[in-house]
Amino acid sequence: MTKRSFYEDDDYIVNKPGTITAITSELAEKESTHGNVKFIDGMIIRTTPILEKYSNLLRNLIYDKLSIFEAELNTQKSAFKSEINNLIYEINEIIKEPVLPNLIYILTLSLSGSIMVRNRNIMFRFLNPVLFGGVGLWYFMPLTFNQLGKKYNELELKYSPELNKQRIEFNKNLNIWGNELSNGIENAKGSVLQAVHDFRKTVKEKWD
Repeated sequence: MTKRSFYEDDDYIVNKPGTITAITSELAEKESTHGNVKFIDGMIIRTTPILEKYSNLLRNLIYDKLSIFEAELNTQKSAFKSEINNLIYEINEIIKEPVLPNLIYILTLSLSGSIMVRNRNIMFRFLNPVLFGGVGLWYFMPLTFNQLGKKYNELELKYSPELNKQRIEFNKNLNIWGNELSNGIENAKGSVLQAVHDFRKTVKEKWD
């Protein structure tokens, strides 16, 4: 009695487990009907062309989207970092004196102005602390006050040139009025002194 082999297709088994043997042309032809076949380290790797095609498309799509997202994220991070650096630079350019204890004095003045008008209308309750705080900033941090004025002038000139022109004209007129007032006071003072001098002279001539 002939011994029956356990495998019916022993003819197609060309390599033993653990060995590396090239696939025969007959077996390659049979396997090709089930998809692409590759032998890697003695193992059969079968891939379906359609599945492989769409898997590659999906993988490439995901890779492209992730690449775009990563590039956009890096751009936003770089822009945010640049904005923070610009803000820090602007703050350092404006603040020229030690913040402490000057800031405490300024806040104290501003709070005092708020307390003084606590029973007045809302406009005074808003303007008075700002006015007192501005005076405190001018007195305790004059360099910073001047830098703030320059920065405000730059922003006003950039975003509202018409308002900037009107403010410059108003300041010019205010300076003219101030000079005229000072000259008037000086002239009045001179007139008073002259009148006193004439009065004394008249009295002296009368009594001599």
